[in-house]
Amino acid sequence: MMEHGQYKDDYAALGQFVKDNPSLTYARLDAALVRQVNLFALQENFDFQSLETALDEIIKALPAIKRIFAHPITRLRDVGEIMPVESVRVVNNRTIVHASAHSELWDDITEDGMRPKKLLTVSYEDNYSIYENLAFVRAVDIILHLVRRNIRLLRAMLYASSDLSFNLLERLNHPEYYLAIGKLHIGYVRDYDRYRPSAERCLGKLIHIESAIRARLASPIYRRCKKKTGKIALKKTNIFRNHKDYHRIYLLLKWFADTKIDEPEEDATTIDPASYSVFCNLLTLFAAGHFHFVFPQEQTVDLTAPKVTGTFAGWQLGINTISCGELRAIELSFFKDGLYKAIILPSAQIEAGREVLQQLKLHYPADEYFLAVPEEHEDSAGDLVLSLFDIESFRRIQQILLRGMIYSDQRRDTCPFCGDTLRYVEPEGEAPRYECGRCRTDLLSGICLTAGLPYYFTRIRNHKSAEPSDHRTLQDPLLYQRYLEAQMHFRNITPIGEDGKLICPRCGKSHVN
Repeated sequence: MMEHGQYKDDYAALGQFVKDNPSLTYARLDAALVRQVNLFALQENFDFQSLETALDEIIKALPAIKRIFAHPITRLRDVGEIMPVESVRVVNNRTIVHASAHSELWDDITEDGMRPKKLLTVSYEDNYSIYENLAFVRAVDIILHLVRRNIRLLRAMLYASSDLSFNLLERLNHPEYYLAIGKLHIGYVRDYDRYRPSAERCLGKLIHIESAIRARLASPIYRRCKKKTGKIALKKTNIFRNHKDYHRIYLLLKWFADTKIDEPEEDATTIDPASYSVFCNLLTLFAAGHFHFVFPQEQTVDLTAPKVTGTFAGWQLGINTISCGELRAIELSFFKDGLYKAIILPSAQIEAGREVLQQLKLHYPADEYFLAVPEEHEDSAGDLVLSLFDIESFRRIQQILLRGMIYSDQRRDTCPFCGDTLRYVEPEGEAPRYECGRCRTDLLSGICLTAGLPYYFTRIRNHKSAEPSDHRTLQDPLLYQRYLEAQMHFRNITPIGEDGKLICPRCGKSHVN
């Protein structure tokens, strides 16, 4: 299978680093993350030319694919079924022979003959499982695998490239953010701008192909043949020779085989769970250290199972490791006036991770639970995306840190974002508010209108988010979700809805002003 990016090798490098350096002080770890390994990278040697050639071949076959989805070749298959007499519509010789051999289906025998209670009837249905249709579905699966994989890679590339363009005078981020971005920037030293036109062009083709095929996956030919494909030896049948659309599919499959794009089951990007867990450990330490928390200088940290305490402006952050089955989770404990806990479970396999997360909830009480996954796609909705190829990953952890600091504080005298003084503001037709004059953070409390429960939310005073100028962001659901996610520079402790309003964490509705 042609792959454009080696996830496995990149995560494995982090795993090898930790094997060589099982424990380090935070200062030495921070230096190593600049000089030896990095927590953000772009796929090296991405072959845009090969990818675009493959996409052009698929686009050539796209009209034929659409027509086959709409009007596939089928064969009629007769299906026998025993039914009550009143429901039988078709009677033939098989019906008579079957009735004479099965007396248990008789109702009565009269002078006029036998009166049946049930009869064998024959119905006809379309049989989609012919060889050519199986080969067609196989081609569709190969296309979907190629398209979805590269959409994720290119989206991450384009988003990271634009995210690294920042304003050093912007006060909406804390100073450590720019230091963190500078360190992550070392993860790719080459100039990515020259590849941007190719990346945008390929992404447009990928989205066009995916949308055309996705809309047709509910058709009978795909549903009935999906589970019967497997590996198919390509042969040139009469239908492949003589039918224009199926001939195009044959040529596409032959091209896939010649270029080795023919193994969608064998995913070369499988991530070692231990290496991914190590990445999440390092990223958590990195995010905490670049969100003001200071760790003891001489204390060494076990990088496979961290257990360390950091402090900042009266807050204590405990980073601990808990085990559940074969997976290890990161426990974040915040303490100032009260205790607040969040548990992050790194898992390279989403379904397996969700099962373990349910066990964690039974054995380890916490205020929040997160399943950390290495990629963002339709199956990962609601999960915490922590990826070596997503530059926003460390900020998602910092968002959890900010929320934990707020909920563990009752005095409200120190800004959890910058450490300056918080000032109480008398409410004027709004919720009670605390404001920071230095970083313009507003901390408010409210009562959920649906559940009647209290909660906190944050905002940036006098900050108005502009709509993205890039039309591609508005058209691409994933990029638009990332735009919403970063709309308040990750200073919101509640999600942001598509209407731009903060979402209440209690009921999931946008009733927060």
